[in-house]
Order: sequence, then C-alpha cells, then structure tokens
Amino acid sequence: MTDAQAVAPRDAEDLIEAMPCPEVVPETPDEGEEIHLPPPSIAPFIAGVGATLTIIGLIAPLLLVLGVPLTLYGVLRMASFPEIDLHGRFFTELDHRKLAMWAFLASEVLFFGSLIGVFIRFKVDHPEAFRAAHEVLSLPLATLGTSVLIVSSFAVVMGLEAIQSDDRRVFFNWMGLTIFFGALFLGIQAFEWYELMHEGIKASDIFGTAFFATTGFHGLHVLGGVGWLIILLLRARRGLYSASNHLGVELFGLYWHFVDVVWIVLFTIIYLIE
Repeated sequence: MTDAQAVAPRDAEDLIEAMPCPEVVPETPDEGEEIHLPPPSIAPFIAGVGATLTIIGLIAPLLLVLGVPLTLYGVLRMASFPEIDLHGRFFTELDHRKLAMWAFLASEVLFFGSLIGVFIRFKVDHPEAFRAAHEVLSLPLATLGTSVLIVSSFAVVMGLEAIQSDDRRVFFNWMGLTIFFGALFLGIQAFEWYELMHEGIKASDIFGTAFFATTGFHGLHVLGGVGWLIILLLRARRGLYSASNHLGVELFGLYWHFVDVVWIVLFTIIYLIE
C-alpha cells in the first residue's frame, strides 16, 4: 500500500467529521395554532344562581324578586361574549357547536319522551278522569297556538335565509315576528291554564298533574327560546352575524324547530286522542 492510499481513508474520515450534522428539533405545535378560551367572567354563575332562585320562586314568590333580575343580568352579560370556533382532532368537518347542539337535542328527546310516556300511562290508567277533562279542553284555542308555532318556524327559516344573503333588514323583520309568535303562544297557553283552573282542574288532580307538568315544561322551553332569540338579535345589531358567520342563527333554528315538533306531538296526544 502506497502512502497516498493510506492517507486517503483518513482524509475521508476527516471530511465526514467536518460536515455539519443537522440538529434534531422536537416536534412542537404550529406557532399559528392558538387555544381559545372564553373571557373570564362570573356571568354564567350569576345566571345559574338567578335561574335557581327563579325556579324556587315558583313555590316561594318572594324569591322571584331576586331571581329574575339576577337571571336577566347574567344572561345579558353572557350575550356580550364573542363566538369562538373550535376545531378538534376528530370530526374536523363538523363544527363542535353544532355537534353539541345535536347532543343536547338528543337529551331533550329523552326528557320529553319520558314526560309523554308518563302522560300516556296516566291516561290509560285513569280514563274517566282524562275523558272528563278532555271535555273542558279548548281544541280551537290549542289549534290556534299550534298554528302560531308552525308559522314561527317558517319565520325562522326565512330569517336564516335572509342572513345567509346578508339582508339584515329582512333578517330582523322575520326574527322579530318569531319573538312575537313565541310570546303569543305563551299568552295563549297562560290563558288556557287560567280557564282550566277556573273550571276546577288543579295541579293536584290526576289529569292536572300530567297536563300542567307536560305543557309547563314545554312552555319553559318556548320561553327560553324567546330569550335566546332576543339575545341573538342584540348580538346581530353589533354586526356579529353575516353571510359568512351565521352558525349561531342556524343553531337557534335547530332548537326552535325541535320545540315546535314536540308541541305537535303533545297537541296530538293531549287534544286529538281521547
């Protein structure tokens, strides 16, 4: 072996050692990816305390004086929260808010299914009491309330279509009609309750227990929907919703249509089937 051949391997080793070695950097999340959290606030806690006092106030009316203002204050504070888009690792094509709404509606199906099941059970076990009460129920008044809710669902559909077209004036008109129809339905239901109580039907009766509990919980859902829509319009006045950001309106529409469908089922079972 010549001297040149002996030196060559050493030169190759020196060359390899002199080459820069790329650094191994541990993987980190993308710098542009941020974690969004709602602003710190005690508004949800205030609204929860107010709602609790309001419900207890149905038994002890003095608590309504404190419960209702606290609930309204907390809800109005929450109305100023910004909407946040959450993108998860799974179901990337489905917005998490829409998934949460469908999960909530699924739980509501179970809730109202239980109420309807109990009502039917009472009706089967006590046919005389329900037959006597059925003669007192006002079918024309209930039909009017049902028609009002059906028209309100149509108004929500037209309002969603208007905001998707960036027609804010038409959007506010249709949603304002929805608030009016929701309040009108609640007024019709309150008048019907007054007439039934005037006819001697009490909450302690067999029929009264089933009727007032079932229609009362549905009425609370309508009242909650009206309050939700008022908050939605307050946010819309600040320009929050547009053709490119209308998911909040769509979520409200899902809730409102569900409430209407539930009432159609209740109307059939309570008023049409003796």
